[in-house]
Amino acid sequence: MPERMPAVRSDAHAALAQAGLRATPPRLAIWRVLHDANDEPDAVDLLRRAQSLEPRTSLGTVYRFLREMELLGMATSRPVSRERSRWRLTVGRAASSRPPRQAAAVAAIAQLAAAFGYTLMPSMGRTQAR
Repeated sequence: MPERMPAVRSDAHAALAQAGLRATPPRLAIWRVLHDANDEPDAVDLLRRAQSLEPRTSLGTVYRFLREMELLGMATSRPVSRERSRWRLTVGRAASSRPPRQAAAVAAIAQLAAAFGYTLMPSMGRTQAR
């Protein structure tokens, strides 16, 4: 198992760099938890597990990072009735099919939309307002 950790770390760094996201210690911890998870944890479970790796991880960081990864196609959520959504990394796809500059533009538009109360949802390779 010790030889797997550097591969996960380099995979996370490469995927985040390709998507135009900074590889901060809390983001790397969240990525590692999602990568190593045998289940689909919710945001609170992710927070608890990530804090064991990086104590400075906050719930706000977990939610923001999950939404950024979802917008970029790096993670998916599965809504569960009367429970929190479950999350997993997208398997078998490239981290992002968009070039890094376009991914950064989509992230900036998502932040602007959120400021006005909208959420951008990925849909068949396009992003639409919800």
